[in-house]
Amino acid sequence: MLLDQLSSAAKDVANNVQHIFPRLLRGSDSIAAHVAERIRLWQSASAAELKADFPFALHEQQLSDWQTRSQSPPVSSAELTAAVAEYVALCHAAKLPDNQSFWQRELATATASEKGEKKRQADSTVSARLLRDEWQKALDKARAEWELERISMLRRQFMEELEAFLQLLQQLQQQLEMLGLDPGIFLDLSKGSLSAQEIERFKRWAAYLANDPGVRSLCDLLGKLRQLELSERIERAQVRYSQDIELPDINSREEIIGIRLGRDIEHVLPSELALLADPETSILFDLKYVESRLMCFDMQGIQRVQQHHQKEELRSVEEPAKQGPMVICVDTSGSMSGMPETVAKAVALFIASKARQQKRACYLINFSTGVETLDLGDDFGMEVLIKFLGMSFHGGTDAIPALDHALGVMKSEAYERADLLMISDFIMASLPEHLRQQIEQQRTHGNRFYSLVVGDCFMTQRLTSLFDHEWVYDPHSSQIHELIGFEQKLSSRVKNG
Repeated sequence: MLLDQLSSAAKDVANNVQHIFPRLLRGSDSIAAHVAERIRLWQSASAAELKADFPFALHEQQLSDWQTRSQSPPVSSAELTAAVAEYVALCHAAKLPDNQSFWQRELATATASEKGEKKRQADSTVSARLLRDEWQKALDKARAEWELERISMLRRQFMEELEAFLQLLQQLQQQLEMLGLDPGIFLDLSKGSLSAQEIERFKRWAAYLANDPGVRSLCDLLGKLRQLELSERIERAQVRYSQDIELPDINSREEIIGIRLGRDIEHVLPSELALLADPETSILFDLKYVESRLMCFDMQGIQRVQQHHQKEELRSVEEPAKQGPMVICVDTSGSMSGMPETVAKAVALFIASKARQQKRACYLINFSTGVETLDLGDDFGMEVLIKFLGMSFHGGTDAIPALDHALGVMKSEAYERADLLMISDFIMASLPEHLRQQIEQQRTHGNRFYSLVVGDCFMTQRLTSLFDHEWVYDPHSSQIHELIGFEQKLSSRVKNG
């Protein structure tokens, strides 16, 4: 009975949610799966709660004891009196009619004089069984009413909580869709839910990403960077191919292809056969036959033969770059305070979300004078990511520990050939020579280094000696000023030099 009621309540919640948020659930499989899982967990937790909080557990045990006792008559008057008292207590607790006048008469009959001992025992046995049945009915009714009321309350509370959560996701849906993100990526079934402050922080970042055209263009460039870099290779290859050709088959007589001279009687033209109609011309027919000069239909068949050929040719082979791991360094120093830090974290959130969506390993480094790290390759919840991005040191800027740590991460197997993106205003001291040498060494191993300058700072010397690509973004004008390829720049210098 309990499972049926909970199952019905769960279906009611699912139908209500589907009716209220049809577009949200149809647009995201992960959200639909999350809602289904939350309903399943609620149903399981509610069943356990109802079982643990049942207020008539003592009365249920008393009934069980009485059922056992009533199976072994006779029942004494004292036992019957005590059982009736417990039954009446249940009725009072459940606010059910107890019919005390009836049970007083039954007790009076059961406590008659010893002269009617046999009759008294028989009456007490009947009364015990009747009490057992009435007691069971009262307990079942009390349980049903309590469970119905409690399930209704639990369903209402759960529906309010779920509806509030989905309303929030629905508010974010439009902003996230503009960014090409599924709002379902911010759900983590095993890590709990986001706090109100974390949700508000994310809404602020999402709004900034969605509404600022410069940031959106920048994120689009960053997201398509790998796809745009296709390497092309020309190779010489031996290619085998098959060709179907038609050849005449002289052993087959399928089609008339002309006239020929011969003496095939079955293929002789009718005009030649007409010579046999007259005795004088029949001699001519015989002569033509002997000399094989009768005009006959020329017939042959066609056979299709597959011929195999091999040739050498040059072909262009495209090698799309793989969606590899990423290392993101976010500057949260004092010079980044305000809009630059918001831009930096919003871009980091976008890229990290994309990495999670594409199941790419991603390593975050939050740096100022020290570093805080988060490996998104591990089993993490989105609330952990938002808390991490919410940290701010507001000290000086020292990129050396962050780059040193990032280079160490790139030497691990999980982040081999990873791309590094440093987001900063780059108001910092120059890097030591040994660090530059390590970066050059990692570049030979396939690692790439990118920078996003948030502000109007642009240092050509740093670009030509450190980063493969650099973007300069002005948060005040929302303009992307520069997009320069390091390798292309070096190639141009070699040609001009």
